[in-house]
Amino acid sequence: MPFVKVQKNNVYSKRFQVHFRRRRLGKTDYYQRKRLILQRKNKYNTAKWRFVVRRTNQKIICQVVWSTIEGDKVKCQADSSELKKWGVTAGLTNFSAAYATGLLTSRRLLKTLDKENKTEDYTPDYFNIFNLVKETDGNDFNFQQLCDQKEIGYKPFTCYLDLGLVRATRGNRVFAAMKGAIDGGINIPHKSKIFPQKKAGKKKAVAAQPAKKGKKEDKKVEEKKKKEEDEEEFDGSVLRDRIFGKHVQAWMDQYEKKKDRQDYQFSQWKKCLQTSGCKDIESLYKKVHAEIRKNPDRAEKKKEELKYKRKEGDKNIVIAPNGKEFRRDVKLTIQQRKLRVADKIQKFAESRKK
Repeated sequence: MPFVKVQKNNVYSKRFQVHFRRRRLGKTDYYQRKRLILQRKNKYNTAKWRFVVRRTNQKIICQVVWSTIEGDKVKCQADSSELKKWGVTAGLTNFSAAYATGLLTSRRLLKTLDKENKTEDYTPDYFNIFNLVKETDGNDFNFQQLCDQKEIGYKPFTCYLDLGLVRATRGNRVFAAMKGAIDGGINIPHKSKIFPQKKAGKKKAVAAQPAKKGKKEDKKVEEKKKKEEDEEEFDGSVLRDRIFGKHVQAWMDQYEKKKDRQDYQFSQWKKCLQTSGCKDIESLYKKVHAEIRKNPDRAEKKKEELKYKRKEGDKNIVIAPNGKEFRRDVKLTIQQRKLRVADKIQKFAESRKK
């Protein structure tokens, strides 16, 4: 039908509804977001927490967020640039840095919860109670079962992982941050198959027995059974090596053996290990994890000295470091402005009387 008239007139345009702004910009997956923030009506105004992980070119950002009608509100936040305080100045976007950032976020969150509880006369010490994993061995665990084994009577702080626009591929750095948060004391529902692990070798196929009459198994059930047979038990050694940066260390050692190697390759890592006084990356991250568990507080920023000074006689004049003077009026408060206007009116009234 080549002669069909396309009617995009005024009526059509009025009916047309544009997508949300962040959907148009390609920043938010609203299909995912709706399911993350949706909850029952009888839980109105109850915070449903999300563990948000985002990666930029320079750092990894982790946040604990809850949604309101006004917008999202952040409870706790940490990023991998804070690891510089403990000596990690290189590889701030790799798998190991993501784990350390997740660990830092969870420990900081539990400490902030304890501070809030003190004001409300609430006794539980979440920071120490949920410090269940002293040092990670890479093995996955069920948080609720571990709490029951250690006879902890309190419910853990539960979040749901917010991937954003990242694909949920096995071994993604987003899941490294999630693992760090779980080891730090936050409960995040997940499955162990998302973590990096050895390639599963398929088991030998067992000859299927002929089905009895009247008992036909569904195809979906058979496929599920085959998948379960093919899957092997989770091995945490691969995940542990990634958490402690052994994959980077192996690459560095391999590169050092090359004859035509360049000095600038791994120069930042060499400098990082030299300044921290650690032999290898694993010992560095062990030290960082221990320090995070002790004190996850954010370092206080030092107040910078003002380069420009106000003149003593006239506060509206500023003196630059080179000695030059220029006018910058001091910002007045609302009350000061009202008083200034009242004075002007009074002076004008007095002048009229004369």
